[in-house]
Amino acid sequence: MNPASSSIAGTRIAVRVDRALTLPGRVWAAESPRALVAICHGLGEHSGRYAALAEDLARAHLSVVVLDLPGHGEGPGPRGDVRSWTKLRDAGVPAMFTGACGVPGHPGSLPRVLFGHSMGGVLALDFALQHPRELLAVVSSSAGLRSTAAPWWKLTLANMARAISPSTGFPHGLDENSMSRDPEVLSARAKDPLVHDRISPRLYFEFNEARQRVLNRAHRLAVPALLLHGEADRVTDPRGSLQFSDAAPHGMVRLITYQDAFHELFNDTCRAAAVTDLIGWLDALLVV
Repeated sequence: MNPASSSIAGTRIAVRVDRALTLPGRVWAAESPRALVAICHGLGEHSGRYAALAEDLARAHLSVVVLDLPGHGEGPGPRGDVRSWTKLRDAGVPAMFTGACGVPGHPGSLPRVLFGHSMGGVLALDFALQHPRELLAVVSSSAGLRSTAAPWWKLTLANMARAISPSTGFPHGLDENSMSRDPEVLSARAKDPLVHDRISPRLYFEFNEARQRVLNRAHRLAVPALLLHGEADRVTDPRGSLQFSDAAPHGMVRLITYQDAFHELFNDTCRAAAVTDLIGWLDALLVV
């Protein structure tokens, strides 16, 4: 499958976060939408890779908005760098929802669902813990809450780089072959000029602080959460999602794992099951 392919055209938008930051993105407006789903993409990718998922959601009467994060896709800044994680969380995420309201004919007020993949999954959970009243629900796909620890010498070099050149992008070292079991997805990633393999020292350390914060505050979760993870994910450790689920208040989290599935669940051979599970869970929430 091709993640960037959709029979429903997305509307290009540009959302002003503050005086210094405007982020480009896309909105897929559903007919008679029941909710607005904002998607936080993962490290090194961009909004265009969510077109196929947006089509599935739009057909279920769920509108979708995705912005290219700073340092990603067509977003501004050095590749792989975000100047401030907390600013992105507290100002960038809300801008996704307000930005979709500017699309002609789209309702201005809808229940809000925040979806995040990988690094974006951490961002989504971090926002849900910090601003629970803003959301109906939160969803994470392969949340990057845990991963293989970097060797000490890499951490030493990263600390030095943070002091000298915090915005410079260095190779993130993620295994491209572990993203999906679908060869078409891997080929499309390799050919996509907007996909990159960079992460800055600043983003690296702020991301690590964020995922520790999310795990430490999981017991405060006050928003229904759906956590999805592939059991064969070698990019992010599925035990991170399990740890969050175990620490969250009883009944607040539904954790679904997929046997043999790789990192990009919605671009993997298990995508039909993942889409069914996602829409079914949202259906149940929206009829309550």
